[in-house]
Amino acid sequence: MHFHYALVDDLISREEFEQRVRDRMKDSGGLLDENAAALLVVGDCGRQHLRIAEIRAGPSLFSFFGKVLRVGEPEEFTRADGDQGVRATLLLGDATGRIEVVLWDEKAGAVAEVEEGEVIEVIGRLSGRNGWSLSAMALRKSSVSIECPLDTERNCASPVGTGDLVVRVLAIEEQKTFSRRDGSVGAMVPAMIGDETGTARLVCWEPEMFAGISPGDSVRIIGTRPGGRSQESGTEFSLGEGGSIEPVAEAMEVLITRAEDVRPGQTVSVAGKVTTVQAPHGFVTRSGKRSWVRNLEVADASGTIRLVLWGDQALEELAPGDEVKVYHARAQEGRYGGVEVSVGRGSLLILPHVRENEVSFEGTVVPSPLGMTLDNGHDSFLLSCNLLPGQEVRVDGVLKGRLITPFTIEPAVIRRMSLEHRLDALSVQIGERKGR
Repeated sequence: MHFHYALVDDLISREEFEQRVRDRMKDSGGLLDENAAALLVVGDCGRQHLRIAEIRAGPSLFSFFGKVLRVGEPEEFTRADGDQGVRATLLLGDATGRIEVVLWDEKAGAVAEVEEGEVIEVIGRLSGRNGWSLSAMALRKSSVSIECPLDTERNCASPVGTGDLVVRVLAIEEQKTFSRRDGSVGAMVPAMIGDETGTARLVCWEPEMFAGISPGDSVRIIGTRPGGRSQESGTEFSLGEGGSIEPVAEAMEVLITRAEDVRPGQTVSVAGKVTTVQAPHGFVTRSGKRSWVRNLEVADASGTIRLVLWGDQALEELAPGDEVKVYHARAQEGRYGGVEVSVGRGSLLILPHVRENEVSFEGTVVPSPLGMTLDNGHDSFLLSCNLLPGQEVRVDGVLKGRLITPFTIEPAVIRRMSLEHRLDALSVQIGERKGR
């Protein structure tokens, strides 16, 4: 009875709860035992047992039944204040999903009495910082029957499965250092990985594990555990001491979601050809830092999807016709309707490899929906800077795709033949429009 009262202690007093349980048992004519009656009272208060897929972060405790899929050994750790602690984990599952349950300190010893295949009832709370594990307040064995296979594959879509990760490394970021509480310096390497189920972030606390590994390699990662990000931020894994990364011969494919299949709330990867691109817009963040945002549309065989690039990615050189890929980005409702994919911190933008050439080009500055262009009557190129429309200039710079990044800009000498040619071209365009 005390086990279930924890679920409703914010709603009714202990005395009232116990009286309701006794009333339930009496009304059943002896068909209900104390535990069954307590469950019914909890339900009467609006606190039902959840299925794993229904579990969400929040201030209230909740309860659920789960089959034990994996039992972890207790591990010691040092808290921020220097005290020693103990944690142990259980991987539980039901027909709707799987979740990692964490037992802290004196509760960690309970795993010695738990066996794989058993069903236990758990009361706990899901932390908003970690969408894949919860802290258990209480647990006990149950006679409830749950159909759930013991062996579950671990992949980017199911971080709480069992087994190793076999993935493709999409990106490896620069090593970062941090100071531990004891004053020593630690290091970590963030990375992005993917497989046929999706993508995930990986935080490796032993940077030497990435020695000899490059983006594009397919690898087997041993010893990961669910990381600390919420489900809304996508899957994250943590890899520490005792783990390893090994190359594999099989080339792993990464799931790409078609434009028409993207739905708000998903973490997706998309690919396609740029159809429209707007100029970057600068703004100041809440922390006072300068940043940028940029909108563009990308099309694949199924349709078009809007991308919103944030931060430095908004300053990348892009033009219509470029083939791009985006990994691990969050889809959401657009401000003006429809679905858009937000490509920000934690996402990966892959741009085409475009040859860069030094050029010298003269023309007239002409505004366009894509930004300022330099037009000589035969050809036109986008400019990476803003110039006053109508200027005749000569630009020396680097040409990448259809974009010129100027080194120098100086007034151009207007030649009569060039001007006559442009007037002739303009007359032809006007004539064609009148003839339509």
